[in-house]
Amino acid sequence: MFRYFQPWKNQGLLSCLKRRGRGCKESLNIMKQRIGIDFKDEGLGSELTAQDVIELALQAEQAGFESVWLNEDIGRDSVAMLAAISMATRSVGIGTAIINVFTRSAFQIAMAAATLDEISQGRVRLGLSVGHHPWNDLAHGIPIEAPLARLREYVQFIRKALSGEKFTHDGRFFAGVNSRLGVKPRRPNLPIFVGATRPRMVALAGEVADGLLTNVVSPYYIANASAQQFRDAARQAGRDPNQLELTAIATCCASDNRAEALTHARATFMQRFRSNPDRMIGTQSPEFRDELNALKSLVERGEVARAQEQVSEGLATSFIAAGNGENIRRTIDGYFAAGCTRVIVAPFPRGRESAERLIKALAD
Repeated sequence: MFRYFQPWKNQGLLSCLKRRGRGCKESLNIMKQRIGIDFKDEGLGSELTAQDVIELALQAEQAGFESVWLNEDIGRDSVAMLAAISMATRSVGIGTAIINVFTRSAFQIAMAAATLDEISQGRVRLGLSVGHHPWNDLAHGIPIEAPLARLREYVQFIRKALSGEKFTHDGRFFAGVNSRLGVKPRRPNLPIFVGATRPRMVALAGEVADGLLTNVVSPYYIANASAQQFRDAARQAGRDPNQLELTAIATCCASDNRAEALTHARATFMQRFRSNPDRMIGTQSPEFRDELNALKSLVERGEVARAQEQVSEGLATSFIAAGNGENIRRTIDGYFAAGCTRVIVAPFPRGRESAERLIKALAD
């Protein structure tokens, strides 16, 4: 099996490709792509058991994926799950996409990250963001107040704690801190990512984080908005944007039956669209503006099923990969061409069969 996800493990092959010249340059570019996989938990009614997630993570590692990621809403605890995954695997990176900064203290997140990094022997990426309705308010009972300021302070606080040195902190959300982490972190520079879509939060990622995690946006939006916002903010903060990561999460409906894959793509598109139609309209290419407005009107009239049926193939696949391995890789290539340094694929539907189809589609 040709494992193009981990080039650093294929030095002999790299040397061979370099000797062969232009004919193999495309293969070299593919091998440099970093592709992770996210076994998302929607919070309610997850089809994956904890054991499924661990076994799928092992399959992903064996298939050559660069990293495994988990989100956290109101389902399983991502830190506990990633600890179990790190014990079952040997080399695949592990990451949170994302931990909600409203539901844990900054020191608690630093403790969790340091512990995971120790257990996994230095494989952790810490993705942070601010959550969303309904989980924050209706589940945790925590209103989303001052999200930008809170996330900024969390990143600053966690960096201090993960230094391993004694530190002080007096901020808006945590004051009077004079402490140090009770264990020596394996990596004081553990990478921290900010999950964001909106411009101000994207800019925050460029200012203070090691990378941006963005989800439910098309390569068009990344190329024409997010990438520039992210890099400009980094430069304004005196940072080198070329040293930062831009990671996109891409939903993938893997199936050799194109019609079946498109049915799933339309379903997940409508799920995303219904939650925030104006956001979707604002982040899509202008070519889809009329179609999106028509779909919004149908949804507002309660004709959701009809709207889903009318989603065009072009719109459904603008940020959702659908079909066989070749179809999915084409979408992934679009994200890399837009400026991403990593693409994390997320299987839909969320069940084990769908996840295994996606792993196989990209491993073959």
